[in-house]
Amino acid sequence: PRPTHRPRRIRPTPTDTPTPTLTPTDTPTPTDTPTPTDTPTPTPAPMGAVGIDFLNVREGPGTTYELMDLDFPLREGDLVEVLESVAGEDGCATWYRLRLPTAERGWACSTYVEPLPHLSPRRYPPRRDSAYHFTAPGRPHDETAPDADASPTPSPLPLSERFTPQEGDEVTELSRGVVHIRRVTDDPLKINVLLFDITAPEFDLKTALGDGWLSGRTRTSYMVRQNKALAGVNGDLFSGYGDPQGLTIVDSRVVIPPKHRATFAWTHEREPFIGYFTDNWTWDAEIVAEGGERAPLLELNRACTPDNICLYNEFKRVVPSYAGSVKVFLEPDGRVFRITEEDGMAIPRGLLVLLGTGDGAEWLLDTLDIGDMVQLFVRTNYPLPDYAQAISGGPIILQEGVFVEDCLCKLRDCREVALDDDSDEDDEGNEGIRGNGETGEAGEGGEVQADVLCEDFDTYWKEDHYGWVYMPRTGVGYDRQKQTLIVAVVDGYQRGYSRGVRQVEFARLLREFGAYTAMELDGGGSTTMVLDGEIANHPSDDTGERYVANALLFFWTDFGERD
Repeated sequence: PRPTHRPRRIRPTPTDTPTPTLTPTDTPTPTDTPTPTDTPTPTPAPMGAVGIDFLNVREGPGTTYELMDLDFPLREGDLVEVLESVAGEDGCATWYRLRLPTAERGWACSTYVEPLPHLSPRRYPPRRDSAYHFTAPGRPHDETAPDADASPTPSPLPLSERFTPQEGDEVTELSRGVVHIRRVTDDPLKINVLLFDITAPEFDLKTALGDGWLSGRTRTSYMVRQNKALAGVNGDLFSGYGDPQGLTIVDSRVVIPPKHRATFAWTHEREPFIGYFTDNWTWDAEIVAEGGERAPLLELNRACTPDNICLYNEFKRVVPSYAGSVKVFLEPDGRVFRITEEDGMAIPRGLLVLLGTGDGAEWLLDTLDIGDMVQLFVRTNYPLPDYAQAISGGPIILQEGVFVEDCLCKLRDCREVALDDDSDEDDEGNEGIRGNGETGEAGEGGEVQADVLCEDFDTYWKEDHYGWVYMPRTGVGYDRQKQTLIVAVVDGYQRGYSRGVRQVEFARLLREFGAYTAMELDGGGSTTMVLDGEIANHPSDDTGERYVANALLFFWTDFGERD
């Protein structure tokens, strides 16, 4: 649907909007006059956005002053508070005195700090986007959770007692809560499995992006080193630009919106979850203006198609450029502080940018003004604010300890599928066309069906990955009590070294080590496991380890504190 419209409002020209000066205030001369009790509240200092990576911050206003040794270097897009300015020399006309996010104070050349006069000071970025309003239709938090009348969760066994190795398995106990199993079979197969004790306070996990933003494809080993993780595996499938395709949450911030694909998530209460956050190809989201006008919000940090409105945040770094597009910058609480048609603008940390194309651009211009409050409503199957980390892939292959095979349709579109009513059964007795535990049948020649809901992959892609396809695979799962995390990779595409496995074999492997619920991540040449600084498996690409979109990282505090 296209946005609704209202009559265009005239906004003041830039000259009508007062901009606070950045010159220092003269220190008043002390007098005996008593200070009035009703002193006005001082105007907050304006904020500034860093415009360069690794901003040099000095102890005074000039290059003769020493560089400060900052705990956290300032990167492009970081917000700082501009306290005052002084005239400078040595190639810098003006120096700003800054209060940094860490509360430290220092000086930097104004060339590399852009004042944002409409933005109120904020010492630290919010944990999540406060302008969002998240809703869910009241589904149970986890469909695999035990019944209320079930027996209480037993105390966890030591991790080494939660599985039974096969003869020939090479088992390494890296810690009391981390076990690595390497298995070599005569098939031949090369298998690596990691087990983590989720109940241990030393354990944690994280979704990682290269350099912390949507910077393109990066090797898993680089992300492991960059985050000082104990281990990591490759994550989601990715586009040609290297962006993840499904729901991505990094440290409670949504990077990519969900689609109907399997997603592994980690709650703030340190519980694992595997499920679907939406039943469609993207989220159900909308913008609500101060006057009540509404418009659909199509995407987050991805390409914005004509006549739509999309959202971008700090993980994109720079607002994309589209002919005739309009950009609306929002403070973390949703207040509009800039409306522009300029291209190539950086996105400061903690801020949001609405971008409209065609009719979407017209709606933004007609509806929003500087100072307006904007609300963003997002409806998902499970509330996104409950999760600290999330990474997608797909499909789900284990539910309640039973192998399930995703159906071949794309969502409800079965036009590319030609299946007989009498579908074959695999070697575990499961029907050949399954979707979330339900049987679906394509009509004559295939059609769009309301009673079928398959994961959002093309039929051709599924034919290359499902059924009798032997390939490298990466997967993650957890046991019924949510005490053990199981992570596995199997090498493939390498004749004489490792043949790869079918989905049903991979599900059996995960179940062998205790998985009750499990899903695949990206496989094939992307399949990579990094452990203690080394690549544990043998990626199948001729060039070695593949550059991927993101990674799932694992931490154990015995191996060093995470930043």
